[in-house]
Amino acid sequence: MSEARSALGSDSPHTGFGCDSVPALICEIDLERGGRRFNRAWELFTGIAPADLLGDAWLNAVHEEDRETLGHAAGSEEDSRSVDIRIQDRNGQYHWFLVNVALPTDAHLPCSSKTLVALPINERKASEAARDADSADIRMMLQNMPTMIWRTTAAGEMDYANERYLARWGQTLATIIGGGWKDSVHPDDRDGIVSYWANHIGTDADGMYEFRAGSPETGYRWYLSIATPRRDENGNVVQWYGATFDIEDRKRAEHQLRRNEAFLRQGQLINKSGSVGANLRTGEHHWSDGAYRILEFDREVTPGFEPYLQRVHPDDIDLVRDKLEHIKRNESAVEFEHRLSFPDGRIKYLRVLVKPAPGEDELNAVGVIMDVTSAKMAEQEIHRAQAELTRVTRIATMAELTASIAHEINQPLSGILTNGEACLRWLNRAEPDIAEAREAIERVVVGARRVSDVVRQLRAIFTRKDPAPTKFDLNDLVRSTLPLLRSLINHHRGSVSLDLADDLPAIFADPVQIQQVVINLLANGLQAPRKSDAGERRIAIETAGDEACVTLRVSDDGLGIDEAHLANIFEPFFTTKNDGMGMGLSICRSIAESHGGRMFAGANAAGGATVGFALPIEPS
Repeated sequence: MSEARSALGSDSPHTGFGCDSVPALICEIDLERGGRRFNRAWELFTGIAPADLLGDAWLNAVHEEDRETLGHAAGSEEDSRSVDIRIQDRNGQYHWFLVNVALPTDAHLPCSSKTLVALPINERKASEAARDADSADIRMMLQNMPTMIWRTTAAGEMDYANERYLARWGQTLATIIGGGWKDSVHPDDRDGIVSYWANHIGTDADGMYEFRAGSPETGYRWYLSIATPRRDENGNVVQWYGATFDIEDRKRAEHQLRRNEAFLRQGQLINKSGSVGANLRTGEHHWSDGAYRILEFDREVTPGFEPYLQRVHPDDIDLVRDKLEHIKRNESAVEFEHRLSFPDGRIKYLRVLVKPAPGEDELNAVGVIMDVTSAKMAEQEIHRAQAELTRVTRIATMAELTASIAHEINQPLSGILTNGEACLRWLNRAEPDIAEAREAIERVVVGARRVSDVVRQLRAIFTRKDPAPTKFDLNDLVRSTLPLLRSLINHHRGSVSLDLADDLPAIFADPVQIQQVVINLLANGLQAPRKSDAGERRIAIETAGDEACVTLRVSDDGLGIDEAHLANIFEPFFTTKNDGMGMGLSICRSIAESHGGRMFAGANAAGGATVGFALPIEPS
């Protein structure tokens, strides 16, 4: 520009001057008379001859919005001033120029004269426009970003916050500037965050803090603020950029989760259960506090299949390994029971249920383990009490059968006595009859065996021992039981008819217990209430069988069973007899169910009732 001014100052006053080689639009104007001289670049750019630019005509090439700006620059008392204006080219298009307005170098020119040198700056303006557009876009983005954005100085004084931040804080930019932001922080959290921020700005690391903000009127919500430093080229922190996120929903969910976990821990403590889970792809396992407590491991023990197997009872290890392999395949739910064995000799009983959890990224197999030791011990106690009650009931039943038993023993004993005396007579003859004596002795042996069988049956009924299942024919059991009840049958003037199935499959059960059921059913049938005691009581025993089970039915001709009593007939202490205890059929049901069978009862269409049982052929 100094070269242009020199050229301008050396020319004599006319419409053109000799600085046409300078690549700039150069002219001399007078504040009172307008344009005086223009270089050729003006004519080439605007398409207007220099003579047509004189006076105020040259201003027609300047954009009307920029003429006032240019006028102020030209009228300035400063030695030199620059402005950006638009000048129209020969095609009617406007272009941006940087125009320097200065006093002329020629001292002979009046002070109202000014020299204008205009350089094209379209590229700079385009760059500035792009930069302004980017800045506007950034500002728009910051204002509309779905979070709260803020900025502070290196000293931690806030100097910017977007509209979303201000709306949530209930403040304006003017009130939040500096340290005003902390006024919206919950009183209980204010000292903590202020202290944290004061210490953190002394570092150059990212920061994070959770706190509540709002007001007593609108309420407080939980927020998470994160901050990151902006550094200059030397690495010094010059500003802090931050974002604040509303985490109220997350905090509520965390609170609910903590409460649920507390409930779960208490529930697992009460019902002696624990949760287990595994990511079968990575091999990672999870045990809840309840699981650690049941397995009696310290928290330092890493959960997994191997430490679990360390606690399994040696007799159950194969079963558990097989189930664990099934769990690893994750095909279907697995439910089983096994025992734990501890170094001090204690035993625990566990029930395990594990199910696949498709779609879960962390755990794809989840389950629960339950300590059922107390239940198992109680179950064993119940079994022992039930066994004792069964034995006592057998004794009570045998008391009622004393006459029949005495008859069964007396008959063979009388035969033994008679045959023994006959044998002596055959041997005391002058010529002993050995053949007759032998036959008498053989009859003595048969009678003794009969007595032995009766005594053996009585010992089996009265003795205290665990059930001994074996295979036997139910028909044979019925036939051998009837003689024991002969006296009872006669006492009630009864008659028993048998309809025993041919080729009945053998069953696997304890014959003594099944015989007790048969005796109880027969005794109940004989003692069933009737409309009239006149006439003979008719009892029918029927057996049947198929591929799966055998059944025995005992039918009587009594009053039958009331429909309302069918649901309770096998319950303990339920009885329709005036002197009954209500334990007989309950014990019968327990015996049948312990063998995998069931009891049933119903009223007969022709009167009376039928009570019986079904037992599986194969052992249960």
